[in-house]
Amino acid sequence: MGRGESARRRETAATLVALILLFGAPAAGAAEPAPVVLHGTVRDQSGAPLADYPVRLIKTKTTLNLLHFGTGTQLAEAARAQTDAEGRWELKVAPDPQFDYFYLRFYDPKTFDPVRYRVPADVDVTKRIRQKPEVVVDAVIGDHPDWSTVQGLLKELGPDSNRGKILRRLGLPERRETVGTPGGRENWWYYAQGICYQLQADSVLKIRRFDPVLPPRRSG
Repeated sequence: MGRGESARRRETAATLVALILLFGAPAAGAAEPAPVVLHGTVRDQSGAPLADYPVRLIKTKTTLNLLHFGTGTQLAEAARAQTDAEGRWELKVAPDPQFDYFYLRFYDPKTFDPVRYRVPADVDVTKRIRQKPEVVVDAVIGDHPDWSTVQGLLKELGPDSNRGKILRRLGLPERRETVGTPGGRENWWYYAQGICYQLQADSVLKIRRFDPVLPPRRSG
């Protein structure tokens, strides 16, 4: 083994020791953190309370990968609550000392309505839950920028029409393409979802599916 290779191995070993010391678990016998109460309200941008709306506490930490001499991130849901009829929510948790950061996430991808609302940003509560016994966070879930346009089209086309159902499920298409003469067939392209609807008036003639791609600038 050459001197260069030997030096690199010693340097790698020293780096691993430093990472283990930096990201290692807390010492045995460390005091358990006191429970913290988090609470607040969730409303839409008009001020109306959002009932039965999910609120999730997300915890993350840096992980050490000894096999590949690197680090990564582990994310987990620490707790969740649903708002009541007045939009109020509450969580009581003991911060996990093995995790570095804590965020409140005001959406669940399984139930969130991305056509109606804009995806809200996570709220970093790391310092507050480590320093205070009570944390208050009031969230406002804003409308999606296209929502007013979608509403107008739903009123024009009818929410139970085929086009209305597509709009309510997927929002405005990234591209609307007229095939043939005006008033004839029309293609509605949803590039991010990997789907294209070919429409004739309110009839769905064909549904084309493809691998999702970055959408071009919206037209039509």
